[in-house]
Amino acid sequence: MEEKIRSLKCFFNELFNNDIYNNSYIEISNVNEETVLRANQEGLLLLAKELVKLCDSNILGRHYHLDECGMADKCDKPMVITLSKAPWQIMDEGVPNQRNCEGINGQEYVE
Repeated sequence: MEEKIRSLKCFFNELFNNDIYNNSYIEISNVNEETVLRANQEGLLLLAKELVKLCDSNILGRHYHLDECGMADKCDKPMVITLSKAPWQIMDEGVPNQRNCEGINGQEYVE
């Protein structure tokens, strides 16, 4: 998996330059009690690029704030995207759950 993530990261770095940053549009809104993420093509590619970077860090608890201070142009409801393990990965390690566990360097993270 690590090799695939690195390949994706290289792909994004080689293929896209500042155009996706300069031309992206992302908005998060509440519609009928659902959180809706709308974006143009550049915005979706920018989001994908940031998600690949998050995966590449491979640090549990590392997160990205998707709000107006970050990539979102309009944001009714801020979103935090966090790298975590799936429940079956946690159980494989004998850890009952991931809530309020210590991450890398003793930093607390919450699923």
